[in-house]
Amino acid sequence: MRAITMQNQTWNQNQFIFFSNQFLKRFQPNLSKLFRGIVFSMALIISMVVNHSSIFPNSEPKPKVLIVMSAANTLLLDENHKHPTGVFLNELYHPAIRLNQSGFDLEFATPNGKKVTLDPESLKDKYWNSKEEKEEAIRFLNSLNSFQKPISLELAIQKNQSYVGLLIPGGQGLMTDLLYDTNLTILLSTFQKQEKTIGLVCHAPALLITLPSGPNGDGFLFHGYRVNSVTKIEEWFIETFVMKGKPKVRKISDLLKERGMLYESSIFPASGYAIRDRNLVTSQNPFSGEEFTKLYLDALKDSLKKSSF
Repeated sequence: MRAITMQNQTWNQNQFIFFSNQFLKRFQPNLSKLFRGIVFSMALIISMVVNHSSIFPNSEPKPKVLIVMSAANTLLLDENHKHPTGVFLNELYHPAIRLNQSGFDLEFATPNGKKVTLDPESLKDKYWNSKEEKEEAIRFLNSLNSFQKPISLELAIQKNQSYVGLLIPGGQGLMTDLLYDTNLTILLSTFQKQEKTIGLVCHAPALLITLPSGPNGDGFLFHGYRVNSVTKIEEWFIETFVMKGKPKVRKISDLLKERGMLYESSIFPASGYAIRDRNLVTSQNPFSGEEFTKLYLDALKDSLKKSSF
């Protein structure tokens, strides 16, 4: 009975959020600024009511998800100049708010416990259904003490048994610090060996290449897994029109295939796309929030059914 209740609650939440977003996307160009604000506020209030009840009974401890974020605020381009970057806001907010609403506890971690910088690009209106949604995202994250004061990756490694899942949002800041952080490699290896849920967004799948791998991906922990990430076309667009320069590590899809992963993507750039293979969930870009979040929550719930948490 409890499993049925959980599934019904999740279905209702997914349907409400989906149709709210579709309404705003379809009619927003014709709505006045005031009316858009009213519509978003009503949707937010109703969503809070719908999601008020956790899917986990109050008598049980909340499962905890570790969210690892970059602490970098610049990315070296063309080996001679730095471009402002950081954590991509909506790639963090969309899964984080749904995890919170579904009754999961969130703990944030960064290299050395440093506070994050939000990627300035992610604050542009084109990545959001409305300005109100963007403002709510900032308010929500700032309301979380752990987001304001993240723990270090070293401490996260020590506490790894207390987490049911790992989530790493995108933003090219991670190509500056996490990609070269041995603690991140330990975390990925530990979660994978324990078969815990791992979610990597947009550029974050590049972090898989930090894991040991022999010729043709021999010994690679994710060998044979289906995977998605930012595509080469999307990388080219970002490098040409957004950053106006090339980072040191690029063509992430090729690097993943070299390690024996089965790369898949949408044929349409900037379209929502995500993949789940066993305990690994990956997505393509900032427009994949709905697809990624649903798959990630499903993977977490499947994992919890198998565990004694």
